[in-house]
Amino acid sequence: MTSSSAPDQPWFADRVLMRDGTVIPVRATARRPTWGQLPKGLRQEIETAAGARVVGNWSAGTGFTPGFASRLDLADGTRIFVKAASSADDALHGWPISDAYREEARKLPHLCAGVGSPPLLWTRSLVVGSDRWIVLGFAYVDGRPPRRPWRRDQLDRVLATFVETAPALARVPAALDLEPLAEHLLARLDWRLQRIRDRDGDSDWLHTVERLCADGRELLCGSSVVHMDLRDDNVLIGADGQVWFVDWNWPVLGAPWIDVICLLLSARGDGVDVEPLIAHHPLTRDVSARAIDCLLATLWSFWGIARHDAVPIGSPHIRDHQSWYADVTRDWLEERLSPSPAFRFVRVGATRNHSAGSDESDG
Repeated sequence: MTSSSAPDQPWFADRVLMRDGTVIPVRATARRPTWGQLPKGLRQEIETAAGARVVGNWSAGTGFTPGFASRLDLADGTRIFVKAASSADDALHGWPISDAYREEARKLPHLCAGVGSPPLLWTRSLVVGSDRWIVLGFAYVDGRPPRRPWRRDQLDRVLATFVETAPALARVPAALDLEPLAEHLLARLDWRLQRIRDRDGDSDWLHTVERLCADGRELLCGSSVVHMDLRDDNVLIGADGQVWFVDWNWPVLGAPWIDVICLLLSARGDGVDVEPLIAHHPLTRDVSARAIDCLLATLWSFWGIARHDAVPIGSPHIRDHQSWYADVTRDWLEERLSPSPAFRFVRVGATRNHSAGSDESDG
């Protein structure tokens, strides 16, 4: 997450409650290296690319990847935001973090202006010692993540930004070379569902999820760029209300409304009644209920098994958050599928997860 705000802000203490009552942080979720922990040769290369010496820094704690992600204060009075990862990081954490950063570096220059991303200023690929590094330098944006639980004014502003960015996301340069969402999100679906069956046994719920996921191969298709990872920790809001969407590592081709639903999951989990928002939002109001159900089922199929994976050393809270999202997604989908208003009230009232400890007076 390319957060550029200082950690003394009230949002840094925002947290959510698990179903079992466990409190988990929202903005202090990643263990990242600091500026001083980077190899000297890499720091020198970054200062050369930035055009000035680094005199101050702050390492972002948001997000779920363990790569370097810091605001750097420069001797000339300017600031930049830098992300970096190495082959050693990949080996240590067991997945290709550096490849994710390379994909972002490859794709960002081809995204049309107006998609809401902070500008990518430069990239560097170099070898320091025996490690291969990828470095991305972004323009500094003076924004902070939305508060949790969601404040209605901030949620409305982010939802409006989806409408503003939709025309740019509908223009897809061939150089982006994006795969369709059906291939990306539904890849290994049978394997995921079988893992859930092996763990929890078969159930009517799994059969329902399987049918919806199958329908999603058609109903989730589209020709727009879909971020596909637009959680609240990948959103920044400026004091003037400007919104930025960050971390464009794995965009896909799909329906233009998908990111709206993905973002609303956290609002739903915070107790917001999101159905009226869906009914009135320009990108979702004409979408069939079945299509939205297909997306929720597909997302649950991922979180439903990922929540049980081993906890990575660089992201100690990722499984808790995946569990939180799995519970919220299932609650919402079961409510949408239930013909009984009484069931919906009891089910949601009994299980919906709420955020905790937020200062609603903070701007």
